Amino acid sequence: MKTDKIEIIIRSYHIDSFGHVNNARYLEFIEEGRWALGIFDLKKLKEKNLGPVVVNININYLYPASVGDTIEVVTKLGKIKNKSCEMTQKIFIKGTDKMVIDAKITFVFIDTIKQKAVLIKEIDLLKKYF
Repeated sequence: MKTDKIEIIIRSYHIDSFGHVNNARYLEFIEEGRWALGIFDLKKLKEKNLGPVVVNININYLYPASVGDTIEVVTKLGKIKNKSCEMTQKIFIKGTDKMVIDAKITFVFIDTIKQKAVLIKEIDLLKKYF
């Protein structure tokens, strides 16, 4: 399955009053990782009236990241079901084995007109990934 890795430098505006990255920021970091994976070509999906929708996220917070840290967001496409897909995402402090978070994300592709999930195997734009 497809895997990708991006780096993000932790800035002061990512930090909460306790001096580490606010838990909500990790949602933004892993979203950036999902987009970098390259399976969400919005222009092509929009032409086919399709859109990706996250339906579940489970995150384990394991180690605090701080200002100046460079983190690596590793995203891997996982299990593919009829209408949903799973991804695993992990964030590490770059250059270490310190895992900051691990997450499991479930998403679907919806027909943007009918507002219903579609069968993955029917989406020709995704065949190269699945």
